[in-house]
Amino acid sequence: MDRAWWRRYADDAEQVFRGERVSSARGIPGVQGLKFHQGGNSGAGAMSLAEWHGARRIILLGYDCGYAADGKRHWHGDHPKGLGNAVSMPKWYAQFEEMAGHLGHCEIINASRHTALELWPRQSLEQALADLRCGADRARRHGDPSPEPHGDTVRV
Repeated sequence: MDRAWWRRYADDAEQVFRGERVSSARGIPGVQGLKFHQGGNSGAGAMSLAEWHGARRIILLGYDCGYAADGKRHWHGDHPKGLGNAVSMPKWYAQFEEMAGHLGHCEIINASRHTALELWPRQSLEQALADLRCGADRARRHGDPSPEPHGDTVRV
């Protein structure tokens, strides 16, 4: 899914990002190749990776799944030649439908401000985080020893 991106940006990523670097592609120096259901696009892959790491509640941010009014495809401008620029967007809905089946055991909330993706319940980020805090408070009152306010939620 992202081998070309890693070829272009691996050195930059190593310089500025100290976290875990993973990919569904294998054999990329400095990047751990993991076997997970990558889903065909980076958003679906991020959801699956969150589940692979144990998340059972996933809050989506920035899943607009459409071009901006000015035609921009990314918030950061287009990628250089040879990297994807959302040209496969017409395929995304079907890829997310497949991911919905793969992640059927997870609670997924779409907290994106604007979105064409209607597969999961919508909620403002503020409300999703408030619900998260309330759930953590309830769990602590009922003896859950988890010190993490996020529990098993991953925001992607």
